[in-house]
Amino acid sequence: MKYEFDEIIDRRNDPYSFSFKWQSPAYICDSLGIKEIRDDTICLETADMDFKTAPEIIEDLKKLTEYGIFGYSRIPETYRQAVCGWYERRQNWKFSPDDIYYFPGTHNAIAECVKCYTKPDEGVIFLTPCYGYHNDVEPNGRKYVEVRMINDGNEYFTIDYEALEKACSQKENTMLIMCHPHNPTGRIFTHEELNRVADICRKHNVLIVSDEVHSDILRKDQKFEPMMKACGSEKLIACTAVNKTFNLAGLAMTNVIISDPDLKMDAAGFYSMPSPFGIEAVISAYTRGDAWVDALNEYLDDNIDTILQFIKDKLPKAKVIKPEGGYSLNVDFSDYGLSDEEVVNRIYGKAGVILNSGLFFDDWRGKQVHRACLSSPRSLCLEAFERIAKEFAE
Repeated sequence: MKYEFDEIIDRRNDPYSFSFKWQSPAYICDSLGIKEIRDDTICLETADMDFKTAPEIIEDLKKLTEYGIFGYSRIPETYRQAVCGWYERRQNWKFSPDDIYYFPGTHNAIAECVKCYTKPDEGVIFLTPCYGYHNDVEPNGRKYVEVRMINDGNEYFTIDYEALEKACSQKENTMLIMCHPHNPTGRIFTHEELNRVADICRKHNVLIVSDEVHSDILRKDQKFEPMMKACGSEKLIACTAVNKTFNLAGLAMTNVIISDPDLKMDAAGFYSMPSPFGIEAVISAYTRGDAWVDALNEYLDDNIDTILQFIKDKLPKAKVIKPEGGYSLNVDFSDYGLSDEEVVNRIYGKAGVILNSGLFFDDWRGKQVHRACLSSPRSLCLEAFERIAKEFAE
């Protein structure tokens, strides 16, 4: 079956869109410090896709709609088997159906892990620049602890083990949130890297929560190894989801995997019932979605290669590297020698393109660095970077 990823879908004006990314101008203006969002603004900042989900999933959701009863719902055994089957088939990772805990979205899952396994005033460690988990940590009375990764100067980031050891050795720091694949750097950590991190954390009794929601989005020459598969289940929790892979984030279906018997979560304190649409979407995605994900990854590979070549040709001072996983580019504009305000004005104000600034990721370079999610039709991605290149042309 041929899948269509080039279709331009109007997510700003369609009455069925409800898109946070395309329909939240006030929020975007406030967060970026710009005056207005134009009608022709291109939004590449939020990690959701501008593609319709797999047609197989749409077919199954239509059948559910025709069933016509959408009452209180429970997760059936077929759901758990579908989750287990997907990860055994795609990542050679085996776990028990009883190890699966449902949460309505990954941020809810991580926040609940923080509340369940740490105490107020304790520290939660992050390898930065990293996706912003502040709201999962600080409102719950815990401290956000940064361990900066090492940049080789060309946007390839590695772990500073000495700094990680120092942070883990402080008794008040009791959890590490591991973003794997890493967002926004695009790193897929190797078997050796994962085990060294696990050894340091276990040595100091630091619990690891591995956020792996981007793990199905890979370059064609890359392999992803789940941290639990690489390091074992001791003092380790994994967060997985269909949300990013199948563009189903609005259904908020996250599955937390806990195989360590000493970590079993008391779900009684967190009651949330999934919708029948979420349940059906997970079953459909994980039983019928392989071919669509393979085609998606091929399309995203071409998107990334196209934009990387464009940046090389038309934005020669920008620093960027091909990500190993995920669908975003982390672009450093600092060699243009412009102020933060001017970089922002050229991208957001003049070009009319919305990206994520480094401030969101605790990147010490701030607004000189911007993340672009290339999970849109190629023509839209190219138009966005053509506009940016025009504003940075000398």
